[in-house]
Amino acid sequence: MSTRRFSRRAAALAAAIGAAATLITACGSDVPAPLRVGTDGTPEMQVAAQIYAGALARTGVRVDVGGRASADRRLLDEAAQGDVDLFPAFTGELLTALMPGPDAVSSEDVEEAVNRALPQGVTIGDPAAVNDRRQLILAQTVSDADHLTDLAQCGAVPPGLPLVSTGELTAEEKQAFSVCRFGAITERLTPQQVADRVRGGQALGTLTGLEAATALAGRDDVTALRSAESGPMAQDLVPVFRASLIGKPQMKALSRVAGELTTADLAELAARVERGADPAAVANEWIGTHGV
Repeated sequence: MSTRRFSRRAAALAAAIGAAATLITACGSDVPAPLRVGTDGTPEMQVAAQIYAGALARTGVRVDVGGRASADRRLLDEAAQGDVDLFPAFTGELLTALMPGPDAVSSEDVEEAVNRALPQGVTIGDPAAVNDRRQLILAQTVSDADHLTDLAQCGAVPPGLPLVSTGELTAEEKQAFSVCRFGAITERLTPQQVADRVRGGQALGTLTGLEAATALAGRDDVTALRSAESGPMAQDLVPVFRASLIGKPQMKALSRVAGELTTADLAELAARVERGADPAAVANEWIGTHGV
């Protein structure tokens, strides 16, 4: 961990410990008000919110996960105003919500830029091993033939191959993949369709980290090219919270989640929610299994 990241977290923790002893007290009552957890409503963030909430609840804090979904920008505003106390987010999406045209790419640079731009009194915790950064997908035979191990080497791929994608690519993502000299773009396919289109070596594809964790599992005909420095902006999962409400036990609980939760975990849990499972039940099962 860099000195700047350690110093920032140490300062936030020191400022929070005194104020967080009893968290926040409801007006006219000795019963602490619940810590309010928000979410953007997507399956992965519903699960992440419930995991953070469940981990915090094990420290003795009352927690309430809100039912209303809000975008990151609104959640940031609500946190700054004291209407939401914690919510999960991906660092790249946070940075885009905080400032126009950010140029940070790597995980550390994006995290530092987010911390500089966050509203006063709002901070982020340790990133989990969950990365939803969009990746370039190609046939394993093409990767092996040209000994490709990094996105920066994609110029060795024959130019003009069509590019297939699950979502609508941003200008920043197109620029990040331009080293591949791709041809026509087809968007809004399913992750499985993308994997099937590229396996023969006649197309390139893109998947988010969560999509790749599911669509590429168990396959040896398709692989991903990643790059920490030259790819699209990092998208690491972090808890965003009001620093004054998170004491030492709660910081430890959030750090335990960061140390256990992986991209494959969240992809599998979110898939269960998409199939109709209750996010709280799915999260509690994961918490119990991992001892968070």
